[in-house]
Amino acid sequence: MTYKIPRQLLEGAIAAIAIAIPTNIVLAQNANDQASADDGNQIMVGAGMLFTESPFEGEGTLSNPIPLIRAQFGPAYVDALEAGLTYEPVPGPISPFISAFVAGRITPARDRQDFTVDAGIRVGISGELGELSAEYRRDITGEFEGEEFQLRYAYPFDLGALTLVPSAQVNWLNEKTANHMYGVTEAQRERAISKNREVILPVAPITEDATNIGASVTALYSVGGGVTLIGVLSGTYLDEAIHNSPAIYQKWESTAIVGIAYSF
Repeated sequence: MTYKIPRQLLEGAIAAIAIAIPTNIVLAQNANDQASADDGNQIMVGAGMLFTESPFEGEGTLSNPIPLIRAQFGPAYVDALEAGLTYEPVPGPISPFISAFVAGRITPARDRQDFTVDAGIRVGISGELGELSAEYRRDITGEFEGEEFQLRYAYPFDLGALTLVPSAQVNWLNEKTANHMYGVTEAQRERAISKNREVILPVAPITEDATNIGASVTALYSVGGGVTLIGVLSGTYLDEAIHNSPAIYQKWESTAIVGIAYSF
């Protein structure tokens, strides 16, 4: 089953997902100043602008306003299009954690956009040396029945009011997921033709598993009173199985985000 939502909302959701881990750090920064942090309940709301450079031929760079929303109530959380429960068995200087979640998945490029839902599990450890996590997710809508595995490492640098959070990750997509995310079907091509697009992507299935490598840098500047300025730069190097597709014109996809958020 596939759900359709407007293009701008799709692109905004992509951005919100992209900053999911940095928003955890935003909440932690403001926890000492917020009374609600004492009971484990915190909310972040904000807005920003997303700039996306698509790897698909003819897409170019797109810009759209986006919402930034996160809420946590004890072990339960909602983070953009992800919702789940997190369990920390041994809180302390070095803290293991495990999360079970459901999350929306969005395909890039204007005439390919579908919204499906994954279920997954994330395990990791956080401490003075940063956060290392491993994640497995699988489509539960029956639309493509693909799987994805991610390994991610992030380390925050505390520079007073400014926090910098570089991160690196590796994503393994099985053939079904790689094709869902980056392949072009006949129906998608016909959709572009019906809309008189200047560039009509060729039918181009992805027929192999793919491993993408990504990195990002997040800048968080606390201006006080629970208000934080946010900037994110991220890029992903696409596997050869993807960037060799005739529908893909570059080996990278990238995003930039600027925004402001209020935590309470």
